[in-house]
Amino acid sequence: MSMDDGYAGDVADWVVLKSIQMANDASMGAMEQYLLAATYPGAVGNPERTYELLERAITRHERAIEHLELAASAIDAET
Repeated sequence: MSMDDGYAGDVADWVVLKSIQMANDASMGAMEQYLLAATYPGAVGNPERTYELLERAITRHERAIEHLELAASAIDAET
């Protein structure tokens, strides 16, 4: 597909929007996990469990960065 037919632009827009949505989902999931731990410490348990939650939050944010980089690549490919 050529960039002139409009279809490629629609696909790039979808990739950007989906990437931002997935990054937002990763951030919100990490925040919800921390909120649970802060509000109900007994639900999380010991410090090792809290550390595991933080490690998961880091992983989610790394995925968020990957999604945003994909969006940036889609924009670069369109220009």
